[in-house]
Amino acid sequence: MKPYGFPIHAAVDGYSRRVLWLDVCISNNLPTLPVRLYLSRVRENGGCPLLTRSDFRTQNGLLAAMQCYFRSDDEPFCGESGHSYGSSTRNQRIENWWSHLRKSCTGWWISFFKDLVDEGVVDLGTELQKECLWFCFSTILQESLDKMKEYWNTHNIRPSRHETIAGVPDILFYLPEQSGGTDCLIPVDRAKIDEMELQCQQEDDENIFQEYFKYVMEQEHFQYPLNHDEATILFSHLIRIAQA
Repeated sequence: MKPYGFPIHAAVDGYSRRVLWLDVCISNNLPTLPVRLYLSRVRENGGCPLLTRSDFRTQNGLLAAMQCYFRSDDEPFCGESGHSYGSSTRNQRIENWWSHLRKSCTGWWISFFKDLVDEGVVDLGTELQKECLWFCFSTILQESLDKMKEYWNTHNIRPSRHETIAGVPDILFYLPEQSGGTDCLIPVDRAKIDEMELQCQQEDDENIFQEYFKYVMEQEHFQYPLNHDEATILFSHLIRIAQA
């Protein structure tokens, strides 16, 4: 999805294979984006994982640093051992999930955007049109991802030959003892969470394109789209007005 301006960031629990977050981001190069997703899960669950793992991309560095900070006083995997780096191909849980996501969800969107480009509706060579794509489609795409995440987390995973546990991801995650697992949530003091949220706070840079499209929506009394067809029509209207 990145070539069309919709990079996606996700995290999967290693034991239950529950999808912790699945979010479309306006950029996947900013370290504050994944760390915000991470911190929201830490606050929601009242603690951090025993161990986190990611690839070597620089945007994951801040997440790794915070995980190690939260794990500074506990054994095992304390301090720098609280996060592990590995190549994308060796992060099997998330790589398997990407394959499933493409087959079940994003493959359709990739074909859809490719058709828009091939038909000349969208020109990815212009910043205006890529920003307009984000404005028109990002909310609808996120809703699609949310539905996919909910389905995955509540469906029953069958037994396999791999080192995985059969069951419903949500149940395996919240009640690991029922399947022979152990709750590896490490409590984190709320003051530490508040401190880290303050550290990574930054005002988002004003995006003149997004502000302009919002202005046109108000002036023209356009309705925000509810599906991909309405988003395509809105995209054409906004580009026509912007280029007039």
